[in-house]
Amino acid sequence: MHKLFDNISANVSIVPAVYTADVAYGSALAVDTQGFNDGMLVVTAGDIDTASGNETYAVKVFECDTTGGTYTDTGISVTVTADNTAKVARISELNVVRKRFLKAVLDVEGTTPSFPGTAVFLLGQPYKGPVNGD
Repeated sequence: MHKLFDNISANVSIVPAVYTADVAYGSALAVDTQGFNDGMLVVTAGDIDTASGNETYAVKVFECDTTGGTYTDTGISVTVTADNTAKVARISELNVVRKRFLKAVLDVEGTTPSFPGTAVFLLGQPYKGPVNGD
């Protein structure tokens, strides 16, 4: 019987770091969704800077048919508004209504933005498992 470990693949798109400027799709890591039916974006943040009161932190999902092509906005996004939080967004019907490659894009705005965090795609419901070894 396959357990959770056998059916979910974790893929980093924005590496853990402190970001004070945007992470455009050109600098985010592409995630190949081939072989999976369902997914979700998980964004985790540490102590975000909200000192000026005008800082915003949004992570959007972009998609493309190839790793090096032009990525387009899917309309799926999460906004981080508090310290030490995790936000999630569902990305359903992979490779049916979504294109094969996904990237997370960080959009930071404001006077002194600082976003210590990461964005990871969890891919599930694989066509064939186990996905993480025997």
